[in-house]
Amino acid sequence: MKLSIITATYNCDDLFDACLKSVANQDIIDDIEHIIVDGGSTNNTLATAASYPHVKKIYSSPDRGIYHAFNRGVDMAEGDVVYFLGADDTLHGTSNLAKVLVEFSNRDIDYVSTRVRCFDDNTGETWLTHASEKEGTNVCHQGFFCRKSLFEKIGPFSECFTLYADSFFMKTAMRRYSGKYLDIVSANFRQGGSSSLSSNRTLLKKESQAVALLLEDVVKDNQHQLDRNVQDLKFLLEQLVCKEHAFGDYQGKNIAVFGTRQLSIIIANALKSAGGNVQCFVTSDRQATSSIKDVPIKSLDMLSQLPLDIIVNCVEGAHEEAIAESIRRSITNAEVVSWRAL
Repeated sequence: MKLSIITATYNCDDLFDACLKSVANQDIIDDIEHIIVDGGSTNNTLATAASYPHVKKIYSSPDRGIYHAFNRGVDMAEGDVVYFLGADDTLHGTSNLAKVLVEFSNRDIDYVSTRVRCFDDNTGETWLTHASEKEGTNVCHQGFFCRKSLFEKIGPFSECFTLYADSFFMKTAMRRYSGKYLDIVSANFRQGGSSSLSSNRTLLKKESQAVALLLEDVVKDNQHQLDRNVQDLKFLLEQLVCKEHAFGDYQGKNIAVFGTRQLSIIIANALKSAGGNVQCFVTSDRQATSSIKDVPIKSLDMLSQLPLDIIVNCVEGAHEEAIAESIRRSITNAEVVSWRAL
């Protein structure tokens, strides 16, 4: 089984090296064909790619955008399975691609979808996506692997879309063909690309609504768009809370903040500015790693090892109380407080 990894590039030398290294370090590197499709870079991008022996093909010519580049890569691919990795993204670990390829030994499987670790260097925010749309979120193309033959069934990425052609392709595949969802993390996805920019959100919303109509989905709004709008409001909230709320009851207390999204970071910053000792961020996901702005991230089952006074639950929505109960079962020597009560 051969895997073709397609990376579209254009003057991206700085972060590109980390991407290439993450592919070169894979356990199954002999089964990987890394294809670089470049838009006509004028810096060291092509020289950097050529310095890695595992890079099998490099093509450089002006293109009409990233989906044109992706389609060029598919045409060049000789692998049984195709995967798209951003030039500023990296593969997660060295063995997960091998686990993905094993699934394709089942000839009835057209695609495999995994989780992706997303992160934002500017805010320190980090989170894991779901592998399936059934879990309530869009799937990232950094977590989507498919047989090359699926492009013959569905067609190439549609250049009618500027930002949503990959989502249109994946949604079509998930509705019409057979796949497998794996609870592993395949890639580290750096936020800040075209679909993450505020200036592109109106276009992203329009394209997501167009896809919903094409696929006859009953979708009133795009969840990604809603999440980004709410995030903007939370940045404003951070300015207000950190300057105007003293949080005096939490001064000198050892505190854990449940959650790793923007609200959790805002609350942690506010508590620290009020003299609280924020020990860690907490997640129920045992695959959680790393830290946010030098504050470690711990899994829920590690809380009993920490001398905590208070755990602030920053979950929003229907699962808030269920998560609170789960926290209380995991640690009995600390008070669980909702962020709403602050």
